Amino acid sequence: MEIPEQYSITLSREQKLHLVPFFATWLIYFVLYMPVWGYPAETLGSVFFKILPILSLCFFVISAANNFKGLPKKDNIIPEDHRARHFLFALIFSALGDACLVWREVLFVPGLLLFAVAQILYFKGLDGSAVKSRTKELFILLGLDIYLIIQSGIDSYVLSALVGMYCALIFAVAWRATARYESEGSKAALTGCAGALVFTISDCLIAVDKWGFTVPFAPSMIMSSYYIAQLLLSLSTCKELN
Repeated sequence: MEIPEQYSITLSREQKLHLVPFFATWLIYFVLYMPVWGYPAETLGSVFFKILPILSLCFFVISAANNFKGLPKKDNIIPEDHRARHFLFALIFSALGDACLVWREVLFVPGLLLFAVAQILYFKGLDGSAVKSRTKELFILLGLDIYLIIQSGIDSYVLSALVGMYCALIFAVAWRATARYESEGSKAALTGCAGALVFTISDCLIAVDKWGFTVPFAPSMIMSSYYIAQLLLSLSTCKELN
């Protein structure tokens, strides 16, 4: 079955080359630290290899902001483009959150807060998108439904409030990314929309597995969807996608 042209993404040679570190480090992490069952070991080595793919995407976003003209230099490491700059810092906070979540119980709240900052940055990076979207009410209902499903499994009022806040943030980013695609219709907006939706699915898998019921192969599914989401969001910063 052939994918319609408006939904197909063709990357340039430069874009592909700058994504090689991401795919290489993703593969290394899964080979070394991703068991079929259970979660990776709570070690500094796991932290190091877990955040490498995200740091590789930081390199990609910086390169994309400079039209892939050579390696980034210290005077152009922070993109001037509003969206690319916010997405870059969102990736950095995501990497910090990843490091915390290696220790799933002890550092879960700090990790949650760091990812909340990342979602705020993604939301800010999508400023300028149309605030009206036919899906706005749908995302509100989905967010409420997910929160109500998992809320009974959370045994702390403080954590319940934090999870509710984060749930609102991820669905707000999904709404804003969808609104951007509705208003622009570009392939960059399409990848951003897809990335935000996959990110939402990844986080919902975490919540359901932690407070709802056991999800088969949860760690692999969560990390695979998470890396795909971050990749798509990073691709959406490219000025031109074919």
